[in-house]
Amino acid sequence: MTKRKKSGLTASKGLILFLCLASLIIVPSYLFIQKSEPKPTSITGLEIDPSNASILYQVQPKVSLNELSKDLESKGLITHAKLFKYFLILSRQDKKIRAGYFYINPSNSIVDLVYKLTSGKMATQTITIPEGKASWEIYTILISRFPLDSLRFDSLVHSPEFTRTCKIDANSLEGYLFPDTYVLPWKVSERDVLKVMVDRFHDVLKEVDLQSPVYKQYGLHGWLTLASIVEKEAAVPSEQCTIAGVFLNRLKLGWSLGADPTVRFAVRKPTGPLFVSDLENNSPYNTRKFTGLPPGPICNPGRGALKAALNPPVSNKMFFVAKDDGSREHFFSVDNSGHLKYKNVAAANRTRRSGTSLPTKRKSIH
Repeated sequence: MTKRKKSGLTASKGLILFLCLASLIIVPSYLFIQKSEPKPTSITGLEIDPSNASILYQVQPKVSLNELSKDLESKGLITHAKLFKYFLILSRQDKKIRAGYFYINPSNSIVDLVYKLTSGKMATQTITIPEGKASWEIYTILISRFPLDSLRFDSLVHSPEFTRTCKIDANSLEGYLFPDTYVLPWKVSERDVLKVMVDRFHDVLKEVDLQSPVYKQYGLHGWLTLASIVEKEAAVPSEQCTIAGVFLNRLKLGWSLGADPTVRFAVRKPTGPLFVSDLENNSPYNTRKFTGLPPGPICNPGRGALKAALNPPVSNKMFFVAKDDGSREHFFSVDNSGHLKYKNVAAANRTRRSGTSLPTKRKSIH
C-alpha cells in the first residue's frame, strides 16, 4: 500500500513537471513563432505595403490596453488578445506603447510586435521638395502624401508669431522652407512639417560662409530674397553666379531688376503668359515696375542659389535673355544694344525650332 501511494505521488509530480516544462516551451514558442495566417490580402480597411506585405496600423492616443489588444485581434494582426495583453503586463511594456502609425507584418511574433510598438520606430514617408517652389506649391506637393489643411498651412507660413517660434526674424517663412528630401512620420501636422523644413534651413546656414559684402549690405533676409530670384531665373545651375552678378549690378545702379518671376509670384501665376495687367500690377514684388529688392523671397532657394547670391563674380554684365535654342541657357550682355542683338538671335532660334515666324515673347530682363 505504501509503495502504491509513493508511486502515485511520483507519477503526479512527473505530470506536474511535464506540464511546467511544456508551458516553458510552448508559451515562449508561441511568442516567437511566425504565424502564417491571416493572409495580408484578407485584411480590409488597412493600407498594405506591397514591398513586404506589412500593414499600416494606427495606435490611437491614450488607447487602453484592452482596446488595443482587441483591435489588433479584430484586424487579424494577432490571434490572441489576452495573451498579447498579459505578455505586455508581465514584461512591463504596457506603459511604453507609443501612439502613432506603425507598419506591422501579420507574420510577426508577439515579441516582435511589442518591440515595434514600444521602440518608437514609426511608419514614415519620404517626400522630396524641389528647389524654387513657393510655399503654396510646397503645400501642393505635401498634400499628395499627408492630410494637411491648406488654410492652416498658409496661415502658419504667414504668421509672424509662428515665424518667431522658428527663430526666423521675418513676417513669413517664405524662402526659409529649405528644399530637400525629408523622411517624415506617416501623419504629420502643418506646424511640425514647417518646423522640420525651417530647422533644415538653419542647418544649411551653418555650412555657408556669411563673410560676404552681399550679406553685410542686405542682411539675411535680403540675401535670401536675391537668392530666390536667382533660383527662379537660372534654368541651369552653372549660370546662377552670373545671373546673381547681373542683379547686383542693377541694384547698385538703382535699376529695376526686371525679373518676371517676381511678377508671377505677385499674381500667383507660376506658368503661362504674363499679360500687361500682370506686368502693371502694383504689388511691391513687381520688379518690372519697382526698383530694389522685393519685400521678401519669391520661392525657397536651394544651396546653389544661396551660394551664388552670396559671392557672385564681379562683372559688367547688365542684361540676359533666354537663348531659346533648347539649351535652357542665356545670352548675357553689358549694354542695351548687345541685349537687343541677342533678343533677335533668340527670336531666330525660336523660329527655327518651331518652324513658324510668329513672334513669341520670352524671358529676359529689361
